[in-house]
Amino acid sequence: MHYFLAIALPDEVKRRLHAFISEWGAPFRLFVHEADYHMTLAFLGRVTEVERKQIAQLMPEAVKKHRAFPLQLSEVHSFGSRVLWYGVKEEPRLFSLRQDVYDVCRRIGFSLDSRPFTPHITLAKKWSGSLPLSLELYPRKMDEEDISFFVRDVVLYETHMDKNPKYKPIMRFPLSS
Repeated sequence: MHYFLAIALPDEVKRRLHAFISEWGAPFRLFVHEADYHMTLAFLGRVTEVERKQIAQLMPEAVKKHRAFPLQLSEVHSFGSRVLWYGVKEEPRLFSLRQDVYDVCRRIGFSLDSRPFTPHITLAKKWSGSLPLSLELYPRKMDEEDISFFVRDVVLYETHMDKNPKYKPIMRFPLSS
């Protein structure tokens, strides 16, 4: 079982993202379940009971230093032909929150990804088209007005690979109001 810390999305945002990607009709082998849409802050991998207790003890203080803030969706992108994702507009408070979450995880002893943070919501994986993926053939953003939501907490998720949806929230750490 694997764990990760993430920002949960409101149901309305999930619904809109799901409707957007469903209209694409693009040939991906795997579409993320609508209930599983989230924005990962730190992938932890396996977590012991001791580490879970440390997360429960240390994360609230780190997260509470941050006030709730809005995020606005931007447009669709891809990591090559492997992953299709929807981004958010640049928000320094998101990067600050992510850094504090990372700092706590490192203090506990987790080995974390060192690549630069690219905030995103994964929509689909594993392109299976006969030609290379070209985002130019598809709408890049939703037609609706700007979609935004408030980041109000950080969630520790547990992954269940044999279920769909796969991700189960097990702890929530609220930001300040």
